[in-house]
Amino acid sequence: RGLVVCSCGSTGRVTKSAKLLKRMVEEDIFDFVLAFAGISTLDAVVVPALNRFVENVYVYDMKLWEALEESFGEDRHALNHSPVLLSFSDFKIDSNQKRHRVVDTRVLAYSNLQDGRPWGLDIFRCFNATCQAPAYNIIFHPHGKQYYGKHWVETKIRYSCLVCKETVRGISCPTWIHGARSQNYGRVWYQWPLTPEQQRDIGIIS
Repeated sequence: RGLVVCSCGSTGRVTKSAKLLKRMVEEDIFDFVLAFAGISTLDAVVVPALNRFVENVYVYDMKLWEALEESFGEDRHALNHSPVLLSFSDFKIDSNQKRHRVVDTRVLAYSNLQDGRPWGLDIFRCFNATCQAPAYNIIFHPHGKQYYGKHWVETKIRYSCLVCKETVRGISCPTWIHGARSQNYGRVWYQWPLTPEQQRDIGIIS
């Protein structure tokens, strides 16, 4: 039982909306809910990867998160267009061999420094508390030693803010951002929505 929300809005982007989507899985209405967490969604771009996700789940019987990584994670155009939110249930076995239904909500995203999305986060803001310029007013570059393969997330970044003119160097990837299992560079995932502490890690001061 699954629900796919392929809307033109940012259904998975808004915290309140994401929590409501997760609740439908927590209340066992659906086993998963898939939505998009970008500014907009173009069907022509995301549908090919979406078809592969559905095929992975219902034809090849893959686990839900694995199915997402093997579909959207392998389609740079779709993932670069919009991050994907997946709220899904799974069963975990505890030390007493009892099965427990666990619900997780994650976003799979594409890290693109040139487009102002470090670690896939276009909500990144300038660290200067009196500035708080959004990511589209910031220029990002890798900084220091660059890593490749599965360790690429260890590469630090620097940015120059076009508003306050401040430059910050040596920014490490937050520990709550994980490199996706995809064989391709730039795919990351993290739990969603972000906590206030996580938001502060990327410059958001509420």
